Amino acid sequence: MKDFDNLKDLWKTQADVKLPDVSEILKKVKREKLTYTNKILFQVAILIATIFALIWIGSLIDFKMMTTYIGLGIMLLCVAGFSAIRLYQMITLKKIDLTEKPSVTLNKLENYYNFQQLVGAKITPAYFILLNMAFVFYFIEVMQPMSTSLKTICLTVYIAWMSFAYFYLGKKQKKKENDRINSIIDSIKEMESNYEK
Repeated sequence: MKDFDNLKDLWKTQADVKLPDVSEILKKVKREKLTYTNKILFQVAILIATIFALIWIGSLIDFKMMTTYIGLGIMLLCVAGFSAIRLYQMITLKKIDLTEKPSVTLNKLENYYNFQQLVGAKITPAYFILLNMAFVFYFIEVMQPMSTSLKTICLTVYIAWMSFAYFYLGKKQKKKENDRINSIIDSIKEMESNYEK
């Protein structure tokens, strides 16, 4: 009987383990998901506006060299292709139902994360390279009448901006996106570990 009393005392002294509130976790995850999809939608809107600006430039200005139109065409294809990929990412993320069984949701989020990694590792560098090749074609005619010093200044500013945009802003954005998706995945894993046992 003494052993039973000791066990009872031990049981009484243990603190209740509180499981995290599912509604709070879901609210946090939904907020992260909404913020992320809205950011992608904003990016797609800017890319689509860029497409219209490129079409407007190509139709408004009577360029004399074919290389300029080739550059504009490559730019259009790059921006349209990247817009489609970002739109696909947004739609895929929006379709993930966070109220499904956590293991199902987790599987979908991990598939999304893998695609996001592909975009960051392969598609974005290809987009950057093709876009800069397009600018090379475009600059052939546009910079032709400029003096050597003005060409040097313009190319220096262009290279500095593209380097800053790709190596600093791009990496920073990629990290933010990965952190946001990882936060959502971690929250779903927390739900899965606490409620699917």
